[in-house]
Amino acid sequence: MQKHIWIFISCCLLFFGCSSEEPAQIVEAPMPESTEPMARPNFLIITTDDMGYTDLGAFGGQDIPTPNMDQLAMEGVRLTNFHVGTVCSLTRAMLMSGTGNFEAGKGLQRGGSSPIFRGQHGYEGRIVDRVATMPERMAADGYHTYLAGKWHLGNEEGVNLPGARGFERSFALINGAYDHFDPKLGESVYSEDGKAISELPDDFYSTNAYVDKMIGYIESNKSDGQPFLGWFAPTAPHWPLQAHPDWKDRFVGNYDAGYEALCFERMQGAAAAGTLPDGADTSFCPLEALPWDELTDDEQALNIRAMELYAAMTAHLDSEIGRLISYLDESGQLENTYIIYHNDNGPEGGGIITRRSAPERYDNSLENVGNANSWIHVGQGWADAQSAPFRKTKGYQYEGGTRVPAFIRPPVSSESGLKSNSLLTIMDLLPTIMDIAGVEEVSINAEGNEVFPIRGKSFADLIEDQSLNIHQDEYIALDNGGDSVLMENEWRIVRPPTTNDWSLFNIAVDPGETNDLAEEDPEKLADLVGKYNIHAEALGFLRGEPEAQEYFQR
Repeated sequence: MQKHIWIFISCCLLFFGCSSEEPAQIVEAPMPESTEPMARPNFLIITTDDMGYTDLGAFGGQDIPTPNMDQLAMEGVRLTNFHVGTVCSLTRAMLMSGTGNFEAGKGLQRGGSSPIFRGQHGYEGRIVDRVATMPERMAADGYHTYLAGKWHLGNEEGVNLPGARGFERSFALINGAYDHFDPKLGESVYSEDGKAISELPDDFYSTNAYVDKMIGYIESNKSDGQPFLGWFAPTAPHWPLQAHPDWKDRFVGNYDAGYEALCFERMQGAAAAGTLPDGADTSFCPLEALPWDELTDDEQALNIRAMELYAAMTAHLDSEIGRLISYLDESGQLENTYIIYHNDNGPEGGGIITRRSAPERYDNSLENVGNANSWIHVGQGWADAQSAPFRKTKGYQYEGGTRVPAFIRPPVSSESGLKSNSLLTIMDLLPTIMDIAGVEEVSINAEGNEVFPIRGKSFADLIEDQSLNIHQDEYIALDNGGDSVLMENEWRIVRPPTTNDWSLFNIAVDPGETNDLAEEDPEKLADLVGKYNIHAEALGFLRGEPEAQEYFQR
């Protein structure tokens, strides 16, 4: 009986038997007897926000300069079949816990806003103490733990802010998104060391501030002999598109040809970089947006400016990541640091100007967008181009919503340009780090309560052997409040929340998910649906009737 069944039974017993809501801390493991100090590796996790599969040059992008991330990627192993949650907080819950988002309390990003799920187990909308977090596990084994960036896993001081869930030092955006400059509204949207704060420096810009904080945290303890785990989670280029003043006009004119032209350029670049599956069809662009030539001149102008700003934010982000890496190098710490990068979900589509773009607060005229008093998105057409040739974008269980760029860069590598197409998920990152660091999994926290077992699986061996298939013949089932997926080898089933019908895809020959095989291969569909149902029943997933789920309409 495969590992998943044992985990489901354990989870089911734990899920209905655990009632404590105190923050979890792992019981400290006994230190090994040794007279010689051991040089344990550092870990830096970089989680970017709402970027596309081909934004980085190492994954095929040619229009945005990302030399620092490209160099890191090429010095390590690019992970070209890496999957995350449909939206940001689900991914962060899985990253922190090594479990599914449901086990971590994020069965739905906005758990309290839908009557179907409100108050239900697994849908708390915050990280719960039924899981032990990555920093809790690593701190208990002697690691310093730092966060600089987006949290989005709870806002209760002393309960589920970063400082209460294992981070020794943290400067975090509590919400899912906010202005990149200081809005000076007096709202407590940031926290430092677990305490909500409302005042920011006059020259605040999110990306720079996060790098400053991470460097400061690492520097403060660099001489004590303890290794560190750092989570750098910048919010750029997530909306609002507010670019650093020195960068906002650097890409003027680069996107005048429109998003369809960029789509084909990105796919060709990714094919040349070898980061697309063998069966990827790059002969057409899977657009959800209107064709470029059907837009008015004003609509084209706004679209062009939006992508110019997006490119500026991304290039500036790469430059700031370069500043962080330079600090590690110059301080002698890079040679003992694993760097793991991933994006949190697919690029976000939708309108460039939305309900968030409140006219009483923001000036979204063409001449002003990109400044501190504007609030726009990148738009559906550019998101389509960023995720192509994969289907859909952020918010969907299809490949375009969950397959993201990722890499692991070890301290020392004898080769460059390595790639692995092994199926991986964000749940695998925690056990990989623990494996490399030599941290053992424990199932009892400091309060004596059981925590969910880690569902992920270490992919540390991919550093030496990229041909390994980490999840061979294992199925991985996930759900976002009725938006469901199961992956097994080359097979994938997807069920949107607004229907009871499953689609079946063979990703090996159809990574763009253009050919639904549900009617052609009902036996395979039934097999995978049966496995999903076992998982869903064991954990206690809820699902309202599709006709009652207007909440999910995108």
